[in-house]
Amino acid sequence: MTKPIDLITSDLGWRESELGSFKILLRKFDITPVQKEALLRASWALLYAHYEGFVKFCLTIYYDTICSTIDAREKLSERLQHTSLRSEFKSARSLPDTELVKFILEFENKQMKDRPAFGEVETQSNLWPSVLDTLLREADLETQGISQYHSKLKVLVARRNSIAHGDKNFIKEVDYYLGFENDVYSVMYILALEIDRKINEINV
Repeated sequence: MTKPIDLITSDLGWRESELGSFKILLRKFDITPVQKEALLRASWALLYAHYEGFVKFCLTIYYDTICSTIDAREKLSERLQHTSLRSEFKSARSLPDTELVKFILEFENKQMKDRPAFGEVETQSNLWPSVLDTLLREADLETQGISQYHSKLKVLVARRNSIAHGDKNFIKEVDYYLGFENDVYSVMYILALEIDRKINEINV
């Protein structure tokens, strides 16, 4: 059976390869200024896409691993219990009083002993640092290592939105873009290692 970290590493590999292809084009000596600006805009949009896609992929692998490993919610950390019960709590709010009482009385012997289930990871198509922190907190993952990159991630998302909306927002220098790419890679690596740590901890 393929280990979660191997799936994550493979996913990261193809993303790095695709971004690397753009870097090769950007380093060509015969590139014109117009071509360079277009490639930098495209690289920026692609960098954001891989940032968001990788976060969603990693968290999906993480939750799928928990669901296949843990046979009862009561064995999860309190935070993961809350996240796993989100849909049940949402449904319970609309129950008539008699059904709500039944839900409460059966909660410990039913919902808490059920195998955990998690909904789709929702990045809101704008993975601001605050959204990322919320996702990691709900997953009971450590966020401290990523907080140092918040300002860069804000710029990444804001410029991606500007580019997506067709604004005349140009990135002039390759090295400026590469600085952001390196920081996004750092966020990806931190997330991958944290998920691997947490999965190993759960499986102990």
